[in-house]
Amino acid sequence: MRIKTWSIAIVVALALTAVAVAQAPQSLVLEFVDGDNLDIVYPDSTLYSYKNGSIVEGDAVPVGATVKTGAGTSVELRLKPNGTLIKLAKMTTFRVEGLATPQKDQNGFTLVAGKIRAVAAKGSQYSLYTANTVAGVRGTDFSMSFEEGAKALLLVAKGKVEFGRREGDAIAGAVMVGAGQFADFFKGLVPAPFTPEMLSQEYEGLDIPVDRMPPQADEPVAETKPEAEPAAEAETKAEKAAEGPSGEVAEWLRDLLGMEIGSITINGDTWAKAVIQPTFKVGKLRAGLYLPIIYSDNLFDPSSWYHPSGNDEWSFGTDQNWSADPLNALADTATDIALKIKFLEYGQPLVDPFFVKIGNLDSFTLGHGLIMRNYANDADFPSIRRIGLNLGIDQGSWGFEALTNDLTDNQVLGTRLYVRPIPDFKLAIGLSAVADLYPAGDLDQATADSYGDPIFIAGGVDLDLPIFQTGIFGMRFFADGAAMAPYVRNGGASAGDAGFRYDMVYADGAIKNWGASTGFIGNVLFIDWRLEYRYFTGAFTPTFFDSSYERRRAGLVAEWAGYLSGVTPIDQSPSVMGVYGEGGASILKDKLSLSLGYFWPWSADAASLDELLSTSDDYFKASLVIKKGLIPIVDVSGSISYERKGLARSIANGSLDQLFDENTTFSGEVVFPVPRAPNLDLAFIFSTTMARDKITGEVEYSPVGSTTPRMVPSVTLETRLHF
Repeated sequence: MRIKTWSIAIVVALALTAVAVAQAPQSLVLEFVDGDNLDIVYPDSTLYSYKNGSIVEGDAVPVGATVKTGAGTSVELRLKPNGTLIKLAKMTTFRVEGLATPQKDQNGFTLVAGKIRAVAAKGSQYSLYTANTVAGVRGTDFSMSFEEGAKALLLVAKGKVEFGRREGDAIAGAVMVGAGQFADFFKGLVPAPFTPEMLSQEYEGLDIPVDRMPPQADEPVAETKPEAEPAAEAETKAEKAAEGPSGEVAEWLRDLLGMEIGSITINGDTWAKAVIQPTFKVGKLRAGLYLPIIYSDNLFDPSSWYHPSGNDEWSFGTDQNWSADPLNALADTATDIALKIKFLEYGQPLVDPFFVKIGNLDSFTLGHGLIMRNYANDADFPSIRRIGLNLGIDQGSWGFEALTNDLTDNQVLGTRLYVRPIPDFKLAIGLSAVADLYPAGDLDQATADSYGDPIFIAGGVDLDLPIFQTGIFGMRFFADGAAMAPYVRNGGASAGDAGFRYDMVYADGAIKNWGASTGFIGNVLFIDWRLEYRYFTGAFTPTFFDSSYERRRAGLVAEWAGYLSGVTPIDQSPSVMGVYGEGGASILKDKLSLSLGYFWPWSADAASLDELLSTSDDYFKASLVIKKGLIPIVDVSGSISYERKGLARSIANGSLDQLFDENTTFSGEVVFPVPRAPNLDLAFIFSTTMARDKITGEVEYSPVGSTTPRMVPSVTLETRLHF
């Protein structure tokens, strides 16, 4: 166990190293020009010409710019730092739609007319649009030619490209075009082998010298016809995706390693999955690993494996350019290792002098929870996996807590510092702060800018006093106060003035938009309980960062834009108070656990129940856990949990279809033991998750253009190996 503990410590150290590595945004550079008939139209409609020297080689091409080559002129554009090269043939019009940032790992381009060749550096990803098609690219060498209404031809010399009909910015009816194949939208969108003559014709004028080729892209292109796959074989392969590979090797994996082939639904698509999930528990230390291979049709073909957020998590840095960018390669390696940790936990907040939680978690809480309580970074697990961190140290006279939602992409950060000023007295005084650096990160940049692209910043003070601390009876008094003052990046937009908006907290000699809570937390024998009174004014919401926050953040950006701009007057948001109660118990030797909690708000300004429900949200949570040993003979175990804001309003309005929308966190599982395998379980897991674009990975909203994410069910069948 000492070796395992040190292994976990090494993984954590590598993950922490990744935090220090800033992921540089992509830039598109005009690298080489052959000829002088080149114009670039910037987003503000300013035209720059290569002929008059207003643009030169080495200039960056911004997002929204259109590149136009005339007769006798071709150009090469390079994405930096990843090295992908895009060559535009003569008489081509090409537009830059988007470049990757630390928040969005996706590049997008539109071929308006003409012909291009793209040679992608290994590990890169982008989408290429025409008026009719979308090509999803992840490391390949291909050409694309487009003539409005006549030709939309994709030819792949190396790798694979997902190619399909364009619907908005999404892809529909997609096919996979492999090396040695082409497909034309106007000729049925059917992949077929290309001839050497076709390759020569499509690549004419698109030659790239070897010394300018991207790293790891110097393999020869396909020159022969691939063997066509019979339709019957293709159908059989698709059917076997859900069943998994057969044969002696697969049987060995099942029998010896406890690996079972199951399935998982991600964004409405069913993938096959092979997973080992060992769990460990030693004293207060709990750890679980997640070792998945999620694939489309072949467990042993890495090109068919699912890449969460575009990351090849089994590359361990081998898909990176170590000589050109060693820090980025090291960060990729550390990320791939840390992603194998599902969770690592030691100790409990407010109980142990030290606690730490790492991985995909559903219980981030800061202090007593007025700002953040039960925030979850695992709502979309396993399609989106994060490496969260929550830790705390209590040194007696002082202590602190700190957290981040993801060590590889820190967006939600929080901390709490507290002191006990009176010796030998347990009264603690604390200061808390939580910030979401990119609450509009799931929106496209134009929409985010229109809402001011804010930073949500909340701060608070608290008192904490343990009164009784025994195994039979415990009680802790607390009192918290908090407020939120966003920072607006994009001033002049619909969110009003730029900068820190202190006016949201204090203006005209009065404190606004604040909240407070006070009450007791404790236990009586095996029953844990919590009872508190809450009061909040204006736009303030208690437990702003909660289990459903990740799903509601885009809507909150739009809501707060109205407050910040004055379009939604704050005085129309009434002062609200209420009582929150929560209780939980573990009985039958801790084999059955039940927890219930409810907050009912009321407002002195509300003249009716309908008005109260329209301006205030109640909150409901329930969870049930059944452990092994409770149910005889079958020994089934499982759990189910449900949390929702606005439950009463949905029921009162008859909107039962909303009970599983973005305001809800719902998940559960049923676990069956595998006969004659004491360390092996088969688990059926279900939850709701946000739908994401199959190519870009971006959140889908319904209706399109709104800030309401489209929710879809997620169903997983997996095998767990435990010790």
